[in-house]
Order: sequence, then structure tokens, then C-alpha cells
Amino acid sequence: MSLTDTNQLATRDDYTATLGRQARTIVVHHGEKILAEIPSTLRRLKTMMLVLTISIPVFLVALLVLVWRLT
Repeated sequence: MSLTDTNQLATRDDYTATLGRQARTIVVHHGEKILAEIPSTLRRLKTMMLVLTISIPVFLVALLVLVWRLT
């Protein structure tokens, strides 16, 4: 192995390590963004469940009244 072959191997290893570090940094960054969205998503789900628990029974009662009036 010549001196240039050793340098090329070291460069490839450095490139792989740098690429791995960049990938890890990207994954951590996006993971933090996703985790930051969880509280707002839970609030939206809570609001949606509240709206559904009120609107579905009201709709069913109105439908029952409508069917009762038509018969």
C-alpha cells in the first residue's frame, strides 16, 4: 500500500464519519421538531373530542325529532 492509498482510506473514513454525524444531526433536529408539536396536537385532539361529544348527540336527537315529525 502506498502513502496515497492510506490517505484515501482515511479520507473515506472521515467522509463516512462526517456523513454519519450529519445524518444524526438531521434526525435529532427533526425529532425535536416532532416532539415540540405533540402538545399542540394533543390540544387539537382534545378540542376535536369535545366538539364530537357535543355535536354527535345533538345531531342524533335532531334526526330523531325529524323522523318523529315526518311519521
